[in-house]
Amino acid sequence: MNVLDSLTELNIESLSKEEKRELLKQIRDEIDSIDDSLAELLNYRAAKYEILSSLKQQLDMNNYSPQREREIIERIGDSNKSDLSSKDLMQIFERIIDVSRAIQKKYTTRIR
Repeated sequence: MNVLDSLTELNIESLSKEEKRELLKQIRDEIDSIDDSLAELLNYRAAKYEILSSLKQQLDMNNYSPQREREIIERIGDSNKSDLSSKDLMQIFERIIDVSRAIQKKYTTRIR
């Protein structure tokens, strides 16, 4: 069990200042690890864009597919089961899709 999972079981008020500082450090370390994992996954996702762009071009498809983007956003919103609101999560993915579209456009320009 990690620190974040066990927070609900703790009575934070009863902790000493030193224990609170240690808890804060542990939580920040966990968040840093999560951030590293997110960055790794986003880079893995981005590594797919070059071949994706090439395939779309060979199939005479546009990089911009509003229907596909809506499907992704809706799937993410529908599958959300966290404290993060579906609206917030969907906005994060909208930004990821915006960036992915821009990167795909760069690859398309290079392929031509």
